[in-house]
Amino acid sequence: MANLSRDGHYLFFASDRPGGSGNLDLWVSWREDKHDNLGWQPAVNLGALVNTASIDAGPSYFAKGEAEAPQLFFASDRPGGQGGLDIFVSEQDADGSFGAAVPVTELNGAFADQAPEIRHDGREMFIQTNRPGTTGLADLWVSTRQTVRDAWSTPTNLGPIVNSLFNDGQPSLSKDGRSLYFFSNRPGGAGGSDLYVTTRTK
Repeated sequence: MANLSRDGHYLFFASDRPGGSGNLDLWVSWREDKHDNLGWQPAVNLGALVNTASIDAGPSYFAKGEAEAPQLFFASDRPGGQGGLDIFVSEQDADGSFGAAVPVTELNGAFADQAPEIRHDGREMFIQTNRPGTTGLADLWVSTRQTVRDAWSTPTNLGPIVNSLFNDGQPSLSKDGRSLYFFSNRPGGAGGSDLYVTTRTK
């Protein structure tokens, strides 16, 4: 799953192309003009401080403002996590490089915690997980925090209005924070995994 920065200049994605650390790595491409869909520069691997020989995927970029370093959240099954896939975060330095990734402990468990999607203000995070309390193969869960310097709350299942008894995942939040897009293989779709959207009042 690719992730476009809010300002439209960065495109983050996972790939197993040559030149990586092994398995899936995180890469980024940049364009000067956010309106030029053909202006993307060659993708660059985010390097050994972010990527490992394990799975590194599901990027979600959060630019906190001039006074705060931007952050890249992603999922990895590297050693040192709590089990399965875990959510990690790396801070971007002033030169554009990314620092050493560290686990976001409060979002992780001994199951597959992945596909983080952060709201533009940094105070709400959606994840895909199969932790206890999940009704299907995977559900969408949400965590919040009061400020960008606070710890995340314990994730909460979005419930049966959103989740199904099947596989629900890869959340993507609209720019205004009201619509949540995701895939599901629940009955009633066109076949396989289909795209769904749920909308909340402001």
